[in-house]
Amino acid sequence: MTVAQRTLARRGGGTLVASGHRGEAERLAALVPEETVIIEPTARSTWENVERSIPYLEGADQIAVASDWFHARRAGTYLRRMRPDLAARLVPADGDWRHSWWVHAGGASYAVVSAARRLVRVTR
Repeated sequence: MTVAQRTLARRGGGTLVASGHRGEAERLAALVPEETVIIEPTARSTWENVERSIPYLEGADQIAVASDWFHARRAGTYLRRMRPDLAARLVPADGDWRHSWWVHAGGASYAVVSAARRLVRVTR
């Protein structure tokens, strides 16, 4: 949420959409009580995070995905597939790997495991 807040500050404000199930969205929203946060509590995957956040993104001039680099890239790809018009509004989030390297390392690990699983399925 630090990246989200920095991005909003640098871009002149806006609304945060916290998406995730089993309390994830609520926990994220609780980290920034002074901000305007929309909670989308039903998404169980990155695809669903994007899909279920679209109604809240319609009026946005700019859209940023504040997450680790790999997750943000995947979300951007999904948004381009679902709604190219909204994806044209994507801007980079104000993140810095040096301050949250462990988050990016987790995202990298997830990306490697996912790619390995896909490879195993294809070769069967």
